Amino acid sequence: MTVGAVTVGATGRRPAVNVAIWVLSVLLVAEFVMAPINLWTGRTMPAFTRFTGYSAHVARLGFAPVKLLAALLIAAGLAVRLVGLVGAALSTAVCLVYLCRLATRGRRDRAGIAAFSIFGSWAVALLALQLMNGH
Repeated sequence: MTVGAVTVGATGRRPAVNVAIWVLSVLLVAEFVMAPINLWTGRTMPAFTRFTGYSAHVARLGFAPVKLLAALLIAAGLAVRLVGLVGAALSTAVCLVYLCRLATRGRRDRAGIAAFSIFGSWAVALLALQLMNGH
């Protein structure tokens, strides 16, 4: 269904694409909800500061809320495509920031590079599927 310029729901999508969008959305929402919780509790703070070189303050007041916002936008995007596009783009940007920071000499960590490459590929795939299946 279209409301103004916004497509609501899975109208017009092929079933396999719809399933892929749902699977990628659920995976990204799970990651981007847990990541802020882990930063706010300090559980992953040592890895964050080692990977990025940013302070715990930046993690708690910058990255954590942005990640949570991305998760909420992706979840809402299952009903409103445009919102999902913004969420996928935001999660892609977050992953790119991590990967750029991890590319810096002295911060290279195989686990971090692998993790954010995976999360970033999910975000890019979701963004591409959302873009290809819009009206």
